Amino acid sequence: MRIAHLDTGRTWRGGQAQVLLLMRELRTRGHEQHLLAPPGPLLDRAIAEGFATTRWDAHGELDLFAFGHATRVLAEFAPQVAHAHSAHAHAIGVPAARAAGVPAVFVARRVDFKVRTNPFSALKYAMPVDRYVCISLGVRAAMLASGVPDSQLALVPSGVDFAEVRAHGERVVPDLRAWLGIPPGAPVVGTVASLAPHKDHMLALESVPAVLRAVPDAHFVWLGEGECRPALERRRAELGLERHVHMPGFHPEPRALMRQFTVFLLSSHLEGLCTSLLDAQVLGVPIVATAVGGVPEVVHDGVSGRLVHGLDPTLVAAGVVEALQHPDRRAAWVAGGHRTVEAFGIANTAERTLAMYDDVLSGGLAGRVQQA
Repeated sequence: MRIAHLDTGRTWRGGQAQVLLLMRELRTRGHEQHLLAPPGPLLDRAIAEGFATTRWDAHGELDLFAFGHATRVLAEFAPQVAHAHSAHAHAIGVPAARAAGVPAVFVARRVDFKVRTNPFSALKYAMPVDRYVCISLGVRAAMLASGVPDSQLALVPSGVDFAEVRAHGERVVPDLRAWLGIPPGAPVVGTVASLAPHKDHMLALESVPAVLRAVPDAHFVWLGEGECRPALERRRAELGLERHVHMPGFHPEPRALMRQFTVFLLSSHLEGLCTSLLDAQVLGVPIVATAVGGVPEVVHDGVSGRLVHGLDPTLVAAGVVEALQHPDRRAAWVAGGHRTVEAFGIANTAERTLAMYDDVLSGGLAGRVQQA
């Protein structure tokens, strides 16, 4: 099968990682692929791994030059499938694929907020897309609530390469506590996520005073960078938490540092699935997370972590304190996570993706989302 992937992300985030992982798996199964992407980590890594690529600079969702460029590339490559992996790739890539005569067109949906909330979004989601590829039941529910027909939805969970995660976890990095000036042996509540609004680090920050009242030597470490940094730094200063909340930014080896966390905390208010949770489970790091979007599909409350049911700093603090004060529970959650994460291997993602492609190309119905 000939498959074209379109992505517009210029940084390395979860969506770009999923594109590259999927391409690797599809290559092992003998499929020919071509990536259209802008300058950035995804394009660089795809080139380094020998994939056919085209530099595709899409600026916004009304870029006629990018539309024309994609149409020409797709017409020349003549794929059976075009798979758009980002919002801008959806807006530009879908009409380009149709103009180029691509038989089957797919759009990845990785976030769990409603669509069709304004005229442009309504027009965008009226485009001729064969399947929206929902990475979790939470994402699918948001799409259904937006009026997208069930017949256009497919459930294909994100996945991780277990061997790669474990190998990265073993890489040599500085001692986290020594690096950040945290006392040896102090508990670390860590997060690996971009400092983006939907990740809601502010919710985690507001929970810190209550955590410190119960566990005075606790420290919080946020690995990631993003537009919310200035607001978070201001609020951290207002609360006088500079000594306990550390924001070192992006690190090239987050998994190796993650292994040094006492607890992994995710405080998102929107979340499609979050592959960092999968990484934590593979690496044996206990999890406390907000029960939003696809998170409950990854973290089973009381079995493979603790879910916080409510976007309330008091509830977040209670979950973190429970984890820090009960090492036996943390150990049980780690064991549970090792069992449940097995369903999220990237090989499973690739097989379900191929089944979806085949179903659309054959005109069948087997690719429709299954509730089981």
